[in-house]
Amino acid sequence: MTDTEALLKAFQTIRARIAESEIEEALRDVSELIPQTGLDLDDEVLALRQQFSHVQKQIRLNLIENSEYSRILSNISYSLLRLITDACKQLHQQQPSAVPSAGISVTDPEAQATPTISADLPPILQEGLAKMNQGDYGSALQHFSLFLQTHPRSWHAMHYLGSLHETLGLWEEAIHWYSEALKVNPADAIALNNRGNIRMEQLGEYEKAYKDFSTALVADPTLLTARYNRALAAMNLSQYEPAIADLSACLEQGFMADTVHGLRGICLAATGRHGEAAEDLKIALRADPDNATYWATYGLCEYEYGLYQQAVETLNHALTLNPQQPEMQNVRGMAYFFLENYAAAQTDFEAVVRQKPDYAHGWYFLGLCRKIQNASAEAVQYLSEAMRLDPTLAEAYAVMGVIAYENNRIEEAIRWCEQALALREVPVAQEYLQKAQQALRANGGFWNKLFGA
Repeated sequence: MTDTEALLKAFQTIRARIAESEIEEALRDVSELIPQTGLDLDDEVLALRQQFSHVQKQIRLNLIENSEYSRILSNISYSLLRLITDACKQLHQQQPSAVPSAGISVTDPEAQATPTISADLPPILQEGLAKMNQGDYGSALQHFSLFLQTHPRSWHAMHYLGSLHETLGLWEEAIHWYSEALKVNPADAIALNNRGNIRMEQLGEYEKAYKDFSTALVADPTLLTARYNRALAAMNLSQYEPAIADLSACLEQGFMADTVHGLRGICLAATGRHGEAAEDLKIALRADPDNATYWATYGLCEYEYGLYQQAVETLNHALTLNPQQPEMQNVRGMAYFFLENYAAAQTDFEAVVRQKPDYAHGWYFLGLCRKIQNASAEAVQYLSEAMRLDPTLAEAYAVMGVIAYENNRIEEAIRWCEQALALREVPVAQEYLQKAQQALRANGGFWNKLFGA
């Protein structure tokens, strides 16, 4: 478990304490945990602890009514939940990801060019929104709930209850209320977008999220937030062409241009369009020069063009920014390999399989590196592991065939090369299959071995 994963798990434990009304303990735990995150949230935690201490003193001295005490305590609980939600979001963004951007929920409907949220709201809902924006979450919840009691089909109230619970990081409740709003008003594009974003960012339900964003765009084709989010969902599903189309549409409207260039660059690289990818990534890196994923993808483009030394330098920088990129360390190892720096290549491949022991390509290239260094026994061991992890890795079978041929195990070489070619057309497998077959014929084959020359 990484440090970030441990912190996220600890925050979930604190959430459970809040649910059990253990507010004092939760505040203490958060104040101890926040300094470990490196996030700038210490002042907020201190303010909440001071509020809690103050209200405890007031109730002990009978300076406030119990109802007011409960209201303030609820607000502290909700504010603490919101703080934990913000901390978890920031920590998630620090984790290594092939999609270095988070989805966006629309928390200010009036700022969006969409007809689904009306400005002509009843006063109680307007007051509830004002309370929510002020951080008075308990009062906001009370306002929305009261209105819903008298207007049980108010999709506005349901929508805002969804938004409130999303702000607090209560994901199941948020999805429930957005879904209730959509039952009454299926054209609520913002509810669809926000529900999709929770499914994508918090639950990893990318297909459901993609469907939500697509439905939002049917309801409101101008909602660029949903188009951007749909591109992120497509990237998480490795559907790069649809993602490119949505990101290009965002660029046409000037929506988050720098970030969109970076994301489109990643998608273009994934589809083999490395020249176009490099141009997009240059733009993104000017705006975000510390983005490790952008640098790593740019280094991959250099590698694909055979610029191995440049790729090594770029990937050095990317891995300095974020060492937790085993796939890119593997690419740097391959660049070293083609530069014939086998010691450096081996070091990279060994690091890759330590970080990601189920990464078949890491084991394959480690085996290839050891084969070049004439350590055939180790090479066979590593290649066998690669094939175990990925039985379709044709190149590994081919190299096993080469090793068998070079050690005069001709029938074995033929079997390995035939297995490689059954999976894919691998030139080296075809070459050594022919060599092995010729050697077998020259030696008289099976009958010659059985009865003697």
